[in-house]
Parts: sequence; C-alpha cells; structure tokens
Amino acid sequence: MRKVLITGANGQLGSRLSEITLSNGDVVVVCDRERLDITDSASIERAMSEHNPHVVINAAAYTAVDGAEEEADLAHAVNAIGAGQLARTCADSGIDLIHVSTDYVFAGNQNEPYRTDAEPAPTGVYGHSKWRGEKAIETAFATAARSNAWIFRVAWLYDSRGRNFAQTMLRLGASGKALKIVNDQLGAPTAAGPFAELLMEVAQNPKLLRPQTWHYGTLGPATWYDFARAIFAHKEMVVDAIPCTTDAYPTPAQRPAYSYLDPYPLMQALGRNPEHWKDQLQRVL
Repeated sequence: MRKVLITGANGQLGSRLSEITLSNGDVVVVCDRERLDITDSASIERAMSEHNPHVVINAAAYTAVDGAEEEADLAHAVNAIGAGQLARTCADSGIDLIHVSTDYVFAGNQNEPYRTDAEPAPTGVYGHSKWRGEKAIETAFATAARSNAWIFRVAWLYDSRGRNFAQTMLRLGASGKALKIVNDQLGAPTAAGPFAELLMEVAQNPKLLRPQTWHYGTLGPATWYDFARAIFAHKEMVVDAIPCTTDAYPTPAQRPAYSYLDPYPLMQALGRNPEHWKDQLQRVL
C-alpha cells in the first residue's frame, strides 16, 4: 500500500487529483492550505509526521501570472521557498516528491518544441519563482538516498470547471459582445483531469518513469485564438471572435510568444501516443 499526500487540494489541479479513486488499497490524503501550508516549515513537518506518506504530489502554487508582478514576495514564498522547504523535508524523510512546474520558465523566443534540456530563461516573476522552485527541489534531492523527485512542466492548463481560459471564454462568449483574442502566442491547451491521472499513476507506481524533469502536453501547437474558436465550435456558440496581437492586449506580465512543450519523450517513455489538443478538448468539455 502507498499513501499519496496532495498539497494545494483546493486548486484546479489539486481538486482533480483529490477525486481520483485509487486501487490496490492505496490511500490519498488531501491537504488544502489550512492543513498544509508549504510556506510554513512547521506546517510541513506536522503534516509529514501525522500522515507519513510515501509520496507527495505538490499541486500548491501561486499561479496568478499578472498578480505575481505586484506580489513578487508572495509568489516566491510559495513557488520557490515553499517548494524548497517541502522538498527538503521529503528528501530528509525518505518521501518521494512529484512537483508541477510551468512553461513560463522559458523565454519563449524559439520556434521549435521545448525539450527538457532547453535552457530556462524566465522573463517574469511567476516564471522566475517556478524556476527557483525547480532548482531548490533538484538541490534537495541531489544526495537523497531513500527517495526521488519528479518535476512535470505543463502549459495552458484548463478544466471544465473553475477559473481558467476555457471557462472565461464560455462566459464572455455568452455575453454577445465581440471578443479580441491573442493570436500570436503558441502553446498547447492541456486539460487538468488527464494530467492529474498521469501524476497519480506515477505516484502509485514510481518505477513507471525515471525521476527527472518531464514535459507533459498535447499535440499542437495552437494560439489562444485557435483555442477559443475550438471552444465556441464545441458548444455551438456564435461569437464574434477577432484575432489580435499581444501588443494589442497588454498585460502586466510578459507572456512567452512560443512555449510549446515537446510531449513525445514522456509519451514514448510510457509507451503511449500524445493526444491532440482538439481531441482532448472535445473529450473533456
């Protein structure tokens, strides 16, 4: 039997992880911020001592990309310092760690799929904080003798509920107003549910994948405009969607112009084929 502890259980990814039913007598421990605050080392120690998990899936994160520009200290406290504290406790206690990172660790200035060996060069606070978190995890587990760490980078995460791009488009599309949607940023829309299922597979069977950094995603790439049009088409919504440039839709944080993560190495390691983003969208929505 393996005990899997989930942090950030109230978030988009954490809530999907929390709903997965395990087999073989494995147990899930669901921890929201009140039960386990990764910015508080004492909270981490208490949770690990109380639950004694075999593996932790860290879905706790500060994910407000624009908000991070104004709340840099908080973003780093969660994504960098907090992730590092959690990693050190896990490594010292012989607990495996599965951590979720982001495409924002890359600058987005290339025009071919990002592989895991590409050099990170984040341009904003959010990406920088996540990159610092990755490095802290790698340092913590560099000499760990009884446990391992997996880092999964993912991009453009959405769900059929909650606050995300897909739900925002459905809400705005129903307003009847014309919508300007960015058409010069490329990535891969990725559903939270299937990603959660893969993370839980690794948590239950650590021999499934080598402990290292992996890129999870769908076949693409696509632009936000492509993504929005596919959402509207699926729901048979007539929306006046107007493609625009990034410059026409300024935001506090700079978005990568190209952040398509290469999905093939991970899928090949699992003996599977990556799913096209449109097929996944159709299935999820």
